[in-house]
Amino acid sequence: MKFKIMRPLLKAWRARDYRAGTIGRSLAVGMVIGFSPTVGFQVILCLAVCFLWNRVSKYKLSIPPAVVGSLVVNPLTMGPTYFVYYEIGCLAMRCEGKWSMERLGSLSSVTEMGWTLFLSLWLGSIPFMIGGYFLGGYLGDRMEAFLRNRQLRRHGRRLPAPDRLIG
Repeated sequence: MKFKIMRPLLKAWRARDYRAGTIGRSLAVGMVIGFSPTVGFQVILCLAVCFLWNRVSKYKLSIPPAVVGSLVVNPLTMGPTYFVYYEIGCLAMRCEGKWSMERLGSLSSVTEMGWTLFLSLWLGSIPFMIGGYFLGGYLGDRMEAFLRNRQLRRHGRRLPAPDRLIG
């Protein structure tokens, strides 16, 4: 009884026809957003980016793979990830004070770091965002090939996987 409400939604979702590369492109964009230091706003950013991208581009993005890709950094892994971002960012720019557990003990010392902390986090996340784009594209293309082969196996045919990374 409770699933009767969901049936039309699931039927419409299964009937949706994805263009080749949509899952890979969407997962790649989601991983770029996921590796950015925006924990807490990633789902909102994915929704906004997908919505705006689909309005201006002929290459469409899908929201579910983008949201899944954005979960690569979450509140549980945020501490070590941001520490690595900060250390890499400090290699790119001069940081006055080093980030340590004693320094993070009070909110006032964190706010004293201000722009240094902000810029070093963003600079340190750039290599991960670039790597996440290519990794997300590759994983999304593999997932798309798997789903396509699974669908064709059900119909008795099989196609080779695509060789491209991101379309």
